[in-house]
Amino acid sequence: MPGRVAATIIAVQAMGCAVLAVAFPIAAAHDPGLSIASHVMFSVFAGLFAAGLGFAARGLWRGLSWPRTASVVWLVVLLPVAWTMAQSGWRLPGLLMLGSSLVALVAVAAESTRAPQ
Repeated sequence: MPGRVAATIIAVQAMGCAVLAVAFPIAAAHDPGLSIASHVMFSVFAGLFAAGLGFAARGLWRGLSWPRTASVVWLVVLLPVAWTMAQSGWRLPGLLMLGSSLVALVAVAAESTRAPQ
């Protein structure tokens, strides 16, 4: 069960990255603050993160052990991002991201102690 909780949270985060990959170039077309190359690269990286997180969520859902490390790395990196968002005026999204990341970290840890080696 903890693996499925973590998988669900990471799948939602993957969908968020996918939305950013599509929405950023659309929003940037209306107000180009960066170069076109920057817009394209941001979209490519967001798409790659979405794909990687999707694979990790799928692996966690199936109870595999390989996605645990990738998930922990992603969630730990996301903590300061969420904290910064919460402090910089995006309070609700930042706190939601922070809370969901902490819950997913606990779920991944619980899954790793529960799963057979």
